[in-house]
Amino acid sequence: MSGPGAAPPSAAGAVSAAPGVPAVPSLPADGILEELDGRPIGPSTTASPPAAPALPWRRGAVAATAMTIRRPGLWVFALVAFLARGGLAILLLPIVVVPTFIGLANFVGPASVTAGGAGPRLVALVVAGLTAGLALAVLGTLLAAAAELALHRATAATPEARSLVPAEPAAAEAGPARLAVARVAVIRLVLLVPVAIVVSLAIPTWVAVAYRELTLPSDVAAPLVVRVLAGAPAASVAVLVAWLAAEVVGGFAARRAALFGAPAWRALAGGLLDPLRAPAGTILTVAAALGLTVVLLAPAVWALGAAWGAARHALAGGSDPLLALGAALLLAAAWLGVLVLAAFAASWRATLATTELLRRHH
Repeated sequence: MSGPGAAPPSAAGAVSAAPGVPAVPSLPADGILEELDGRPIGPSTTASPPAAPALPWRRGAVAATAMTIRRPGLWVFALVAFLARGGLAILLLPIVVVPTFIGLANFVGPASVTAGGAGPRLVALVVAGLTAGLALAVLGTLLAAAAELALHRATAATPEARSLVPAEPAAAEAGPARLAVARVAVIRLVLLVPVAIVVSLAIPTWVAVAYRELTLPSDVAAPLVVRVLAGAPAASVAVLVAWLAAEVVGGFAARRAALFGAPAWRALAGGLLDPLRAPAGTILTVAAALGLTVVLLAPAVWALGAAWGAARHALAGGSDPLLALGAALLLAAAWLGVLVLAAFAASWRATLATTELLRRHH
């Protein structure tokens, strides 16, 4: 029991002794624990901030448009990647003369198919064609992977892209360039396998339609390729869906490998899940990219075909040198216009997909 002159316990937990004697800190009450600095343990006052929600898709689209317009240097990488991964074949469609049935028969040879099956010449032609196609696919994929890597890293380093994420992905953290190119190429080649399987299943149907169109054309005004694709709608749609799925998954996976240094298998797994994580953003990105590409390239490719036809007619006639020169210049201008539009469309598609991935990591 305290005497009349004893002081009560202070608020700081110390008990005052007699005058001139230092105060001695009292022990904490039963059941109360203390921090190292003497404060009672309580709820933390520095809670981690909640994760920031993903930015709206419109902001990413605006950033992609600004990057594409302000930085034409990105167009070069995008155009190289587009052409190396099959875009050149699309641009050559209006100027390639499809061989006739008689021309194909003469090239293959009358003895290539016998009663016992395919002859040695036909087998050699098929093997040579497959080998050349595989070699072109591998070389084109490697060239496109190098262009993709440069494009994605240059896009992520722009101020517009840095505004979507707290910090830009560092190229050094993503690994050496050679390793990243190999990863992107492996991702693209792996995703070609399901597309090749679907195409192989569609080839017999296309061949049957092509044989019918060559022997008894349904519409001589339409190109043979258009008639074959329209004559087998189920096979054509299946190939289109397989190719589109491979492009979407491969695009996300390639960016994960190029920007974040993910191994090929992990990047593929992430690319498969990315469309499912934000299906609305993925659909908007794919629809906008394809829509702009068709709007820009369809008239340009048609104009290229018209210029090619005029040049062939003028050069075949040979009567007016000035007319032939004008047709050649018109063809060159058409080619230049197609390449510029293709570069812009490819750059916008690529930057739009990059901003779509970056805005989710905001």
